[in-house]
Amino acid sequence: MDDPELQELIRKETDHYLGVVDLIAAHNAPTRYVRSNDDWGVGQFRSAEGLVGHRPYAGTYYFDAIESLAIQRACSLFHAEHCNVQPVSGSMANMAVYRALLNTGDIILSLSMKSGGHLTHGHQNHFVRQLYRVSHYEVDPESYLLDYDRIRELAIKVQPKLIITGYSAYPRAIDFHRFKEIGDEVGAYVMADISHIAGLVATGLHMNPCESGLIVTSSVEKTLRGTRGGFVLCPRAFAKKIDSGVFPGLQSSIGLDSLITKARLFLEAQTPEFHAYQRSVMLNAKLMAEVFAARGISVLTGGTDTHMVILNVKRSGLSGREAEKRLEQVGILSNRNMIPFDPLPPFEASGLRLGTAPVTARGYETHEIQSLTEWIADVILLKEWSDATISDFRGRVARLVNRVRERDSLQDLTQRDSFTRVEQPARGSAVST
Repeated sequence: MDDPELQELIRKETDHYLGVVDLIAAHNAPTRYVRSNDDWGVGQFRSAEGLVGHRPYAGTYYFDAIESLAIQRACSLFHAEHCNVQPVSGSMANMAVYRALLNTGDIILSLSMKSGGHLTHGHQNHFVRQLYRVSHYEVDPESYLLDYDRIRELAIKVQPKLIITGYSAYPRAIDFHRFKEIGDEVGAYVMADISHIAGLVATGLHMNPCESGLIVTSSVEKTLRGTRGGFVLCPRAFAKKIDSGVFPGLQSSIGLDSLITKARLFLEAQTPEFHAYQRSVMLNAKLMAEVFAARGISVLTGGTDTHMVILNVKRSGLSGREAEKRLEQVGILSNRNMIPFDPLPPFEASGLRLGTAPVTARGYETHEIQSLTEWIADVILLKEWSDATISDFRGRVARLVNRVRERDSLQDLTQRDSFTRVEQPARGSAVST
């Protein structure tokens, strides 16, 4: 059956995406191996509910084997004692932990969204607030870094049942062991949501919360380079609770296509090429932070230890929304972001969040990242914004994108993937325009 209307929309979206620079920190580009469905067979439409070896209907032997393989590979990758690979997203993984460990009215202690927390960690309009009482800790008002002593004091005061660490807009390394000590002192569970940094954790470039005995949740589509989905890691002592929190506590059936994708990415994440990719992601982010700081743009926390850079563009005269719009007009995707103690509302925001995972996956080289960052700085700092200025920058970005597309791992969504190994460049090595 032909569907020209839908096919045309898909073509336009593909052309649009391959023609822009994606710096949205929550995005990434899956490798060809992970996204390929050439050999999925019935996995494209097969589903089942229940846990391995305990399905409510027959004919799931190989389904069980594939899920078991994904579990084994995840545990090996993260040095975890147990894994549930069924959550359909990182958000659902969080919900499953709440369902498994908490009772209605229990207290959650988490970082506020303004300071970098996630919607599902207790935003005032999220349904979590209808079930649990939520207290927030904040980052230090001067450094914007986590203040573990203050978090400990607040935990002692509010006596939470669950403490949440791991964030959506915090660019620095997290001391998971310190959180475990705080949790043990107040008798609280500690959950680490590593959705953004899972690829760094998997390759040893960030502290592993599994090794501190935390319960861990994650999505797979960010630095891990999956398609979409989530999982939960935990010590063996929590295995039954977590599994029942997922099924039947939260979800019903799970698609075999999701399990195949996870099994693949957990294997690929153990390769030297994947490690090189993650290192490149970090180095590219550090380079961007250095360039912005040199241009006088405020970089939150003074830099980054991860894949993301967060800017206070309000200090440069723009709101986050204005900066995001300017960049989109010239072919660069980003997202406005609230900063700690932000005086602006969320849809305006004072900050801009940038991530290097997608551009690194698509093969942008170091000198291209540096040039791109210089252009972003120009766009943010320009006082006059005209059609002529937009045309100039859009031309620069288009020429860069066209060069990259010649080697882009997403070109035609079929070609090879490249893991670019980069080193920090000498200052002033930007490409000419």
